Amino acid sequence: MRKHAKSLAVAALLGAGTILVHPAPAMAAGYTPESACAKESGRGGWTHVSDNRRTLKKGGETWGHVWLMWNRGLQKNCVVVIKTAYAGKPTYTQAILHVEGGGAYRDPGKLTAKRYRYYAAAIGYGKGQCVDFEGHTTDTRWVEYTTASARRGKFMNCG
Repeated sequence: MRKHAKSLAVAALLGAGTILVHPAPAMAAGYTPESACAKESGRGGWTHVSDNRRTLKKGGETWGHVWLMWNRGLQKNCVVVIKTAYAGKPTYTQAILHVEGGGAYRDPGKLTAKRYRYYAAAIGYGKGQCVDFEGHTTDTRWVEYTTASARRGKFMNCG
């Protein structure tokens, strides 16, 4: 009986260990555009707007998604890039909110300024202004990194 209990305990520990071996995809999947924007702004209430999602692709592979969100209470937009490839690994990742007539909000200010493990989010004032959005993420395992990008390419969502 004692040997059987010990075997069960070892099996349970091994089972728990296999769950913890690859936590990155599970953690990345836990981020939504709403939760990432809320975390960065300190407030909830982020909603999807029309035509708000693009897929970051390199070749035929999907590396993540970029979303445009709106917060009525804050009167602000949020652009968030959530990685699906290389999630959990620090890679150059950038979210950009373009405002019609000039100007942009960027996180980070330059693509190669900071490496993110799961997402990047840029929040900016958008009331009464038309906006566009884009995002980038990279594979930085090599000296010359590869980038996957997406941009809507037109100004809309004129808050």
